[in-house]
Amino acid sequence: SAPMMDRASAGVREIFSALSSSEARYFDEERYSEAEIRKALSESLTDSKIDAMKRLLAAVSTGRDASPLFPDVVKNVSFQSLELKKLIYIYLVQYAEKHRELALLSINSFQKDLSDRSQLVRASALRAMASIKVLEVIQLVMVAVRTASCDSSAYVRKTAAQCMTKVYAVDADQFFELRSLLLKLMSDHEVQVV
Repeated sequence: SAPMMDRASAGVREIFSALSSSEARYFDEERYSEAEIRKALSESLTDSKIDAMKRLLAAVSTGRDASPLFPDVVKNVSFQSLELKKLIYIYLVQYAEKHRELALLSINSFQKDLSDRSQLVRASALRAMASIKVLEVIQLVMVAVRTASCDSSAYVRKTAAQCMTKVYAVDADQFFELRSLLLKLMSDHEVQVV
């Protein structure tokens, strides 16, 4: 559990490194209330949902266990706001392993987002999908990795390469196909992919 929280903290710190000082309020311990966050996540206003996710991720980055809110976050995965979607994906990547069954409910949204116009959404969807370490969905993840390895965006191709270790950790039988895809990506013309 400790390594998972370290990864969560590192990932969340990356997001909040770009925040202005006015957004430091999200780290105020007195502002964290599961009930308030749950309520904001169920509202229809995008700004309320974004504010709730920022408070939630700030709490996670300080070491608080926010896993009880997983069902409330998953309900919002199909929301169209790019900012909200990125925040939700960060959360889902951190907690998907702990809540496998609920994470499975978001597979359809991930698959839809794999064909989004935004390279950030495609890469985030792939990363989140690969974080669901359930053997029953590994074929869907393999299709996504295969497709992403041919994506027009170098960022998405790089993400596909990074997700291959997650696939292999769940299903070592995928070794030969993963090796083939990885060899192809190693000869990519973009340095960031290699």
